Amino acid sequence: MCFTKNLNKGIYNDRTYITVLCMEKVREKINREMRSGIYALLILKVIDELGETYGYEIQKYVNNIAGIELKDATIYPVLRYLVKKRVLKAYWTEPNTGVPRKYYTLTEEGRLLLINLIEDYKKLMRAANRIIRGD
Repeated sequence: MCFTKNLNKGIYNDRTYITVLCMEKVREKINREMRSGIYALLILKVIDELGETYGYEIQKYVNNIAGIELKDATIYPVLRYLVKKRVLKAYWTEPNTGVPRKYYTLTEEGRLLLINLIEDYKKLMRAANRIIRGD
């Protein structure tokens, strides 16, 4: 059951308003979990396509190609996790001008993981489409 303080009921009665709030929280949680896995897949694929790249470049690429705004709070924890798991290799550069940047590349394990994740994603999307569209 979902409880909330200071209900701003408006046109809803207590029970309807609480139900609407609860369903919205459930929806947000499910969407957050779906995006988390998809973002990791997109980040890996972008790094594979661009080769050596840095966080901001990945953000711009995803935004321009997919129209999804990846925020710093989204991309950098994923990058740190993937480095920690040895899916990505990271290193800093010291440019002649500008600020140092942390570059990322796929490891061999990362390439294999990406291939498998893409296959998993395709299978899942085919199954989802069969159910959602009735294909």
